[in-house]
Amino acid sequence: MIRFPESWVLLPVGEVVRNITLTDKKIPQKNYLSRGKFPVFDQGQDYVGGYTDEAAMVLDCDLPVIVFGDHTRAVKLVNTAFAPGADGIKVLQPSACILPKLLEHFACYLVTKIPNNGYARHYQHLAKSLLPIPPLAEQHRVVAKIEELFSELDQGVASLKTAREQLKVYRQSLLKNAFEGKLTAATGWREKSMGQLLGFLTSGSRGWAAYYATSGNLFVRAQNIKHDRLELDDVAFVALPDKAEGLRTRIQHGDLLITITGANVTKSALVKHDLGVAYVSQHVALCRPTTEILPEYLYWFVVAEAAGRKQLTDMAYGAGKPGLNLENIRSVHVPFPSLHEQQEIVELIESKLSEADQLDQTLATALQQADALRQSILKKAFHGQLVKQDKNEEPATALLERIRAEKSCQPKR
Repeated sequence: MIRFPESWVLLPVGEVVRNITLTDKKIPQKNYLSRGKFPVFDQGQDYVGGYTDEAAMVLDCDLPVIVFGDHTRAVKLVNTAFAPGADGIKVLQPSACILPKLLEHFACYLVTKIPNNGYARHYQHLAKSLLPIPPLAEQHRVVAKIEELFSELDQGVASLKTAREQLKVYRQSLLKNAFEGKLTAATGWREKSMGQLLGFLTSGSRGWAAYYATSGNLFVRAQNIKHDRLELDDVAFVALPDKAEGLRTRIQHGDLLITITGANVTKSALVKHDLGVAYVSQHVALCRPTTEILPEYLYWFVVAEAAGRKQLTDMAYGAGKPGLNLENIRSVHVPFPSLHEQQEIVELIESKLSEADQLDQTLATALQQADALRQSILKKAFHGQLVKQDKNEEPATALLERIRAEKSCQPKR
């Protein structure tokens, strides 16, 4: 029921593009080069998938064209000689009556409306979708306005992303200063090994697979602490017999959990609440601080990139699957102020990081709004609301005959 300008026409996308045949021109991903004479365009999210030196695989077609990911819904405007990659792409040559850039913007707008059917084919939906076609002169104005607004929007997005990166640096700088004594008076500091500050240290047992259950006691794995916090939305359950060896690995409130094997090695979490009956897997070390150190102080020290994490990372061994042992954890050197100063440091860290988190959330919201604004610009563009119409211009109906003439001259597939 949308009303378009009278000078516009609507045609299915399939009627204004030529679907280029790719027979014997598809390069398998395993044959991609990191460098080469010709770029390879595929359905991946990266603009260029790889390269090739095989001139015979370069597609023979007029440029520019739209490369559409039939499975991924990726849209790429290509204006250089290229080879198509693997399966799952459609190469679409726009009619001479349609600006390629206009078609690219329409496809980018439309893919947000096409249901994501996973690895199913999506081009059929794009081909049937009605493309609003302005007069040719107006197409140029529409594209120019979109590009102008997108350029301003991209600058704003770049600034937001830069600010978020600066916040990451600020967080680590704050932690570095905290454990160098730069946030407080730093009087009477000593240094102790982590082993001296832990009343209990162990790691999970092997053979937990035999005790997995659909419900029961919580089983904390490495993936539950990969973001330096305890995340229990994807938790496993176990049912242990009374005399099982794994009973010694039961978690308590105030314990510090450290990943000791795998890609997330050194990632840590503080148990801030009573979890009930819960155990750790063999990939997680359970550290129980003594009363002379605050669990929160030890946690922030361990996750500080320039402090505890650096020591643990330097000790991690094994290239393919890095790991730590309990002796590595015991040997970590910890700056050790009084309990009163530990509390002061924790309060300063958490207060300032809370402010940083609020700012980061504001920036994340602004980035989401930028995406919405981008779609709003495209919506206005394709509803005839972005630029003024000129009644003296040749209407788009005059383009219909030319488009039909082009289609009649194309070889039948």
